[in-house]
Amino acid sequence: MTDSMRSLWFVEPGRLEWREVPAPVLTGDTDALVRPVIAARCPLDVPILRGRLPIPPGYAFGHNAVAEVVAIGDTVTGVAVGDLVVVSPELSCGQCEPCRRGWSTQCTTMPHGATFGVAVNGHWGGLFDDLVRVPYADQMLHRIPAEVDPLDCVALGDIAGATEELARRHVVDGGRKRVLMLAPGITGLFQTALAFAYGAEHVLYVDPDPANRALAEQYGAQTAPEPPAESEGLFDLAIEASASVKWFHRGLSLLAGEGFFESLGGLTGDIPFPAFPVFMKGITVRLARFNSAANVSIALDAVAAAKFKPSAFYSPTVNWEDLPEAMLEPARMLVATK
Repeated sequence: MTDSMRSLWFVEPGRLEWREVPAPVLTGDTDALVRPVIAARCPLDVPILRGRLPIPPGYAFGHNAVAEVVAIGDTVTGVAVGDLVVVSPELSCGQCEPCRRGWSTQCTTMPHGATFGVAVNGHWGGLFDDLVRVPYADQMLHRIPAEVDPLDCVALGDIAGATEELARRHVVDGGRKRVLMLAPGITGLFQTALAFAYGAEHVLYVDPDPANRALAEQYGAQTAPEPPAESEGLFDLAIEASASVKWFHRGLSLLAGEGFFESLGGLTGDIPFPAFPVFMKGITVRLARFNSAANVSIALDAVAAAKFKPSAFYSPTVNWEDLPEAMLEPARMLVATK
């Protein structure tokens, strides 16, 4: 292995660049080194790159990837050199009490919020790097079965795995069959396909983009460019990833009694909250990061069983060399391959 490598850095809002940085090495028995071969831009990356979220620039970018294992520590047993794996974005140990409960975002071994491609409480490397050190490899790496197309796995550690978990928890286990999708773009499209795959009876997908609405309609969804203004046909599940306070409030108002509201990120700062109507209707509201390490294996099973084909929604797929410029272009879900 060489002493240096290329790393894709977020330099300032609206600018990324390749940098030559020291290559990582194994530092412990639980580590692995991986080489990303397919990586993707997350929807949350877009406002970060535009300077709209409170995360300052100056770090290696990217947290969605399929990678090849190139080296492992002495105690790693879950993966082997040469395996293709999904990399969990957040760093977690798998042994502390939160990790044992499946709450990998709350790991007490790693600094809180430690995530590849986002400099929160430290610099952890990005999943567009030539080489990445993964601590606690048995917790954070998930081998892709031979029968599964690796291209379908690039977002399973992030939004695809999260949306699979939501569909399973709310539609299958919770019996919530009427779904309001206030998540324009790739997140809502993943969620719409999975909601129907898991037994939803009705999905209203809201997105101003007519091409995205057409895709959702292929899966059986009704669509609209804006949330409905009237409280007709109440929903028992609303999923919001719009970064819009107006849509957040409309989603809450359109839920039936004992409904569940999931907000997947994008809103920052203080927002007004209709506490009394939510209280009277018994609405449960959750705003949270997702615990990817606990979701990936089940999401891999869903892809293997043909319940879900994430690559059906990608656009565009680009060459790795074009990333600094391509990452700034509009896209439903930009995926880069080596």
